[in-house]
Amino acid sequence: MSIRSFLIIGGLIFSGSSMAADNRMVYGETGRLETYDPYSAHEATAQRLSDLVFDGLVDLSRSGDYAPALATSWEVSKAGTEVIFNLRNNVTWHHAAAGAKASDKAVGKDAGAPFQAKDVVATVNFLVQGRSGIPNSERFSGISSAEELEPLRVKISLRRAVSDPLRMLMFKVLPASAFVGNKPGALFRESSFAQHPIGTGPYQFIKSNKQGEVLLRANSSYFGGIPKIETIVMKSYADQSVMAQSLMFNALDLITYVSPRDLGEIMADKRLLLLPYDALSYSFVALNTSRPALSDRRVRQALALAVNRKEMMDAFFQGRGRLISGPFPPTSWAYNLDVPGVSYDLARARQLLESAGYVDRNADGILEDSKGVPLKLSIVVPVSGEGETLKKIVLGLQSYFTKAGIKIEMQFLDWVAWKKRVLFEHDYDLTLASWSFDDASNIMSLFHSSSSGPWGNNFVQLKNKSIDSLLTESDATNDFEKKRAINHKIHAVIAEETPYIFLWTLTHHAAFQENLSGVRIEPYSFFKYVTGWNIQKRL
Repeated sequence: MSIRSFLIIGGLIFSGSSMAADNRMVYGETGRLETYDPYSAHEATAQRLSDLVFDGLVDLSRSGDYAPALATSWEVSKAGTEVIFNLRNNVTWHHAAAGAKASDKAVGKDAGAPFQAKDVVATVNFLVQGRSGIPNSERFSGISSAEELEPLRVKISLRRAVSDPLRMLMFKVLPASAFVGNKPGALFRESSFAQHPIGTGPYQFIKSNKQGEVLLRANSSYFGGIPKIETIVMKSYADQSVMAQSLMFNALDLITYVSPRDLGEIMADKRLLLLPYDALSYSFVALNTSRPALSDRRVRQALALAVNRKEMMDAFFQGRGRLISGPFPPTSWAYNLDVPGVSYDLARARQLLESAGYVDRNADGILEDSKGVPLKLSIVVPVSGEGETLKKIVLGLQSYFTKAGIKIEMQFLDWVAWKKRVLFEHDYDLTLASWSFDDASNIMSLFHSSSSGPWGNNFVQLKNKSIDSLLTESDATNDFEKKRAINHKIHAVIAEETPYIFLWTLTHHAAFQENLSGVRIEPYSFFKYVTGWNIQKRL
């Protein structure tokens, strides 16, 4: 998506339209996005933005049933291997965003053109042909192909029969022109479309700036109803507390996440409303298993044992969370409650490190290997989002690991540099991160060896044939009880393998001004009901 002109009001805020500022909503996010398409970015911030700009073929209703979106109806074959969609008529792609060159075929060719079956076919081809470089491409592995039957009728074929094929087909549809010039092997994140996207959603991407702000304008011909709020500005913040303060000082209308440490202050402000939601997420310390020391499972297990997770959660989040033991969010049916969490045990951690060959050979408090080389690791920290809390967590980790005899160095990087260093180059020992899920039972892209390449979600470089086999088996079965049993085993095996130090899951809260009404949030689609939101003029 993209954006255009600015006005200084407590920071750079877009203002280059004739629309009254009173009918503008400004919301805050953490972490600056580099791309604005639905497929290149890892962040939940990008997912929320894509829900404003793009549509899928089908959606989920409030009752949990499938509802029409870009498709008005569908037919599933008896074998469950094909779905034929009848597409909505009179839907057009947004007009070209500001900053997009008229000569750029990958940006402007379909601007204002009608949405058709060819767009669905092009999107499916992009998702299944392995040329996209998207972080979680494995979730589309069950899709085989798409065929245009008529301009508003398309057939999508699956690689195998599935009991719930529509769940696999809830992807965002892009215009066919988005893929022009995207050659096999090229990263879609580097395409023109990723910077100047065009969708069919309730809001049109207008422009972005270097400060990470994004300007959106209401789609006056949106098939789902014309949004009541005319313009939306997304502002990027490097620190959650600064973002919360901006809300309390009326510089923002809404923030998508309130840090637990700011909850009390926001709850005490009678002008603000707080809305909890389950984000199906958890936090962890990632351990790069391709590093020599961390390739030894005993060392990884020792690191986990050395961390007093409860002490940290109580200190930094006032205990408002739940410790976890494995790779699924604890509210998911895939979570294995029989797997115990790792308890703090410094003595056991030292024993494991000694069994791995690390002993304090010169009585300096730091363990060395058989050649006398100190056990030294670095933590690469993204400076965004939690800001000061994140720094405190890292200092806590450094203290715990030092007590275990490990020398720890800290490297703080801005969000963009961190993503390149960790997700693309895999040049790190330890880092802190979190996952948010829409399908919490599917962790194929996080731990399958096929996802260990640049920009893949398996940035811990875990390459375990047994885990690969279990993940593939879980993905292949339609039997719910069998899938649950397999996922419980996956949970146990990954917990034992320890590619992450699994930390905690926290209850998420959004907060907004009292003049913002009609707000309803879905955990996996934050802005799903945004057309019904309204903002009143402040007195």
